[in-house]
Amino acid sequence: MDALRPRFDELRVVLGQAETVVIAGHEKADGDAVGAVAAMRRHLEIEGKRVKAILTEPLNPRYAFMEFGRSYEVYEPRRHDALLQSCDVFVMCDLSSMPRLGPLLGGLEGTSATTVCFDHHPCENDGPAAINVLDPRATATGVLVYDYIQHVGGTIDREIAESVFVSLSTDTGWFRYPNTNDKVMALAAELARHRIDFPGIYRSIYQSNSAPMLRLLGHVARSMNEECGGALVWAQVRLELLRSLGVERYESDPILDVLRSGEDVQVVALFTELDDGRVSVSLRSRGKPDMNVVARRFGGGGHVYAAGTTLPADDAEELRRAMVGVLRREVEAL
Repeated sequence: MDALRPRFDELRVVLGQAETVVIAGHEKADGDAVGAVAAMRRHLEIEGKRVKAILTEPLNPRYAFMEFGRSYEVYEPRRHDALLQSCDVFVMCDLSSMPRLGPLLGGLEGTSATTVCFDHHPCENDGPAAINVLDPRATATGVLVYDYIQHVGGTIDREIAESVFVSLSTDTGWFRYPNTNDKVMALAAELARHRIDFPGIYRSIYQSNSAPMLRLLGHVARSMNEECGGALVWAQVRLELLRSLGVERYESDPILDVLRSGEDVQVVALFTELDDGRVSVSLRSRGKPDMNVVARRFGGGGHVYAAGTTLPADDAEELRRAMVGVLRREVEAL
């Protein structure tokens, strides 16, 4: 955190002078994005700022237990573009490039707001904002927000603690991933002092799959492709299958957990067809090869262990085959 102190101090001055602040996360906000946005929103509310948290889609029902569920808005150009143009500061959380803001990006065009980015992904060109609070070594973006609040002497109430815990627990896979260490566990213990309902949070996030989603897991497991002696596993989820099973709330994480549970698996790739013909790609590894490097070759990004991208509709199938080829070569080189 010491290396970020100058950025924290710079940000404290900017936020101290601001009256209106807007906070947003990336498209299809995951637990870390939601937790970071929620924690920063509550901090600024306590500080007496006029603050608005905006997501590009409705909050995933897995996070409906959060206090944040009653204090955010879903982006609508008619309602929010004027605010995006007039706010003093725009804070984006958990994204290393502006395009990941999705539809919000158009509303920001030409804004005079000072832009701020909190993120822990590898990032090119020193970050996408005017003030970039970046640390690829951080466990989660929500932890960076927590460190900032601590640095400026802000109040940590139950809502902030719960929000940071959502970031921390989801980006460590409920403390199962290699980024779990003594500092992570110490922070979890510190947050626990705020009477967080750990069993309830776990049930909401990890044990709330619908019956159609469970059926989808079976379909994907039966049709998965194994290569390189089982070290590479990849699967496709067609839009037609989602519709035929009645899957209304599709999520990739439960499927990825199933695919990478094999004892020989080193790399997992999941290709999901979207409504508009594009293909969403989720990549996971045990550390080698670097999934961020692979994803960036196809216009995406992420972490060493987890990354992703979206393939354009016109070239989706060709690019899918090319990506599988890249992954095959990377795994064979291990």
